[in-house]
Amino acid sequence: MLIAATALLGWVLGISPKLSEASLADADRVVVETQNSASELKVAALKEKFASIGELKGELSALRSAVPDAAEIPAFLTQLDSIAQQHQVTLTDISVNDAQAYAPLVVAPPALAAEAAPTEGAASPTPTPTPTTAPTAAEEAAALAPVPNELITASNFVSVPVSLTVSGSYGNVLDFIEGLQKGTRLVMVTTFATSMVESPPIAAPAATDKTAIDTLGGSDQVTTTISALIYVLLDPNTAAATTPAG
Repeated sequence: MLIAATALLGWVLGISPKLSEASLADADRVVVETQNSASELKVAALKEKFASIGELKGELSALRSAVPDAAEIPAFLTQLDSIAQQHQVTLTDISVNDAQAYAPLVVAPPALAAEAAPTEGAASPTPTPTPTTAPTAAEEAAALAPVPNELITASNFVSVPVSLTVSGSYGNVLDFIEGLQKGTRLVMVTTFATSMVESPPIAAPAATDKTAIDTLGGSDQVTTTISALIYVLLDPNTAAATTPAG
């Protein structure tokens, strides 16, 4: 009996607490291992993102060149001169108007066709299975409609209207307009108008001189007035600093 009591007392005072401590330590180890695994996954994800940070910085730089945080008109004029020289046209006039606040795009929901209600007293038509139909024009338009970005607001995004007048051959002017829309700075051409330039009469070349005939036919000069918009995405800190207090 004494031996049994001694063994029980030894279990209660010595072995059981040690087993409890070991159990708690094992539970703590599992928690730590779980946390370490989660941390390793986060580190791996960060490493993967950091591996492409150079590419992301390049994209950001290109976007900042296309839509800078200031009007940067001198840099834009330099770009215009370069495009004009490339396509052999002459810039004769440039004007820049006051900036305009961005108007958020409102996309109207597509109109739903109203179901015709049966006339009172008229027999109800027998229901027929609804056939599968192709999307309507309204549904296709809704699917292709632009989605407004909530980060672009009237307080941080502005457009600057510009007007350009260029002269040159008609083909070169069209090439200039295309180059204008594909340049480093984002440019939205809204309208352009072209008029012929009167030139003094030129003696017709000999009928056998094909090169001279082709040259004469492609020498029509035009003057084109182009209306366009360039854009500015203001820095949030700058926009906040320049916004007057209410």
